[in-house]
Amino acid sequence: MKIRIEGKAHLKGTSKKNGQPYDFIQIHYLGPDRGVTGKAALTLALEPQNYNYDAIPVGVEAIVEFDNRGNVVTFSRVTAK
Repeated sequence: MKIRIEGKAHLKGTSKKNGQPYDFIQIHYLGPDRGVTGKAALTLALEPQNYNYDAIPVGVEAIVEFDNRGNVVTFSRVTAK
């Protein structure tokens, strides 16, 4: 699926609920969602071990593929031809 990256955040810390550490990159984009007319504000999570936060520019298109559980399998920037 092709998306346009509208925003990003690197979230890292310790959960107040269960005390477990968390560390992920959150990508914000617009896309279709059940029950929404038009586009919904959506997010996806990327593992910082697999993706460089600073190398993900806002305002560009990317290709993202999800598995049958909705987890990101591949995420890559669309390159200009």
